[in-house]
Amino acid sequence: MKLSALVLATTLASAVTHAAQLEITLNQPALDVQPYHRPYIAVWVEDSERNAVATIALWKQLEEGDKWLKDLRQYWRKIGRNAGSEVDAVTGATRRPGDHLLQWDGTDSQGKPLPAGEYLLNIEASREEGGRDYHRVAFKLGQQGQMNLPAKVELGPIQISIK
Repeated sequence: MKLSALVLATTLASAVTHAAQLEITLNQPALDVQPYHRPYIAVWVEDSERNAVATIALWKQLEEGDKWLKDLRQYWRKIGRNAGSEVDAVTGATRRPGDHLLQWDGTDSQGKPLPAGEYLLNIEASREEGGRDYHRVAFKLGQQGQMNLPAKVELGPIQISIK
């Protein structure tokens, strides 16, 4: 009986340890331009050696397939052109302007927990007949903190909470 209680406690502690590690409030501004096409947006994590470890979100026009995905230049070079089914779970349609909450649980693309340490968060947006914005910011997984990234044209202000 004591052993099963210990296993349950260890399992619960493990689940709590790997709850959402990164919360990102990404603002997509409303632009007064014609024609307006919603931007493609990619959010991903790299390790300290700039190897991609996880895609958090990929928003694109689903009916277009990957036709315009290469306009997300950094994402395309790092992950997009070789992406397999592991990005299907985080791929969705483009979003309307406004604030969008993203959460990442600190796991790699295979669902394995990443060790504490230094990582790079990448956020890229590209809009047909529009601009291209890109942020790369270092953070430490396992160390709490807050960061704010300034607004650009295609991306509004971004708030990041590390847990």
